[in-house]
Amino acid sequence: MSVLGADEVESFIGRGYCVLEGAFDAAAARAAREAVWRRMAEKAGIRRDDPATWPPAYDIEERLAVPEVTGCFTDRLVAAITELVGPGRWRGERTWGFWPVNFSFGADRPHGAVPAEGWHVDGNWFRHTVDSPRQGLLLIGLFSDVAPNGGGTTVAEGSHRRTARVLARHPEGMTHLELFDAVLSEPIGNFTELTGSAGDVVLAHPFLFHTRGFKHTGPPRFISNTEAGLLEPLRLDRTDGSASVLERSIRAALDGPPPSFRHPMRCRF
Repeated sequence: MSVLGADEVESFIGRGYCVLEGAFDAAAARAAREAVWRRMAEKAGIRRDDPATWPPAYDIEERLAVPEVTGCFTDRLVAAITELVGPGRWRGERTWGFWPVNFSFGADRPHGAVPAEGWHVDGNWFRHTVDSPRQGLLLIGLFSDVAPNGGGTTVAEGSHRRTARVLARHPEGMTHLELFDAVLSEPIGNFTELTGSAGDVVLAHPFLFHTRGFKHTGPPRFISNTEAGLLEPLRLDRTDGSASVLERSIRAALDGPPPSFRHPMRCRF
């Protein structure tokens, strides 16, 4: 039985992401947050009981290999990843990596404002190509509830299609900054703040541009970003019906018209 429905698959192909609600439960998310609070106290003296120690934002750039965290990478999440990238095609590492904690980033900006800076795709450790196996999927795990204006990740829906078209013009590959310069040389739009409940996971296209959202409400926002890397390069020329959803999404971006954006804005890294 499939974990993702037709609507989720269509969303991934067209918008660049879909959401697996309740990938892990709220109690597990709470236990993982405790582990993150402990690590922030160890690394930077950021204490839950002392808001005076809270910076606007803090990033833990490491994997937390403790049971409270690894237990949140559930069988149900593994099944959803497999449905998007294909059975036997990803590395199967059940770990949560980079932890961007948002305390009050952008609180001085107007409600509803869209960040103009910080736009990127992940992957500064490899050269980007249209068929690269290095990232596979971007997974955004919500380890706290994220309400509107609560500092959720902001994405540019459909930007993955422009990224695919740029990369297809550069078979030699592109550095991180070269890719950003090319994609962001024209305005992007369709800006959406990713909200949801603790335990939801956003399964995002590796080519989807995103940035840290402005936070006006609620307690500190905890998410974790990690990748579901592939075992081999993508194949965009499959004709035997074995193309994965990820491969189909890139093929659709290359074969279809260029994306159009609502409320376009010039954005920067």
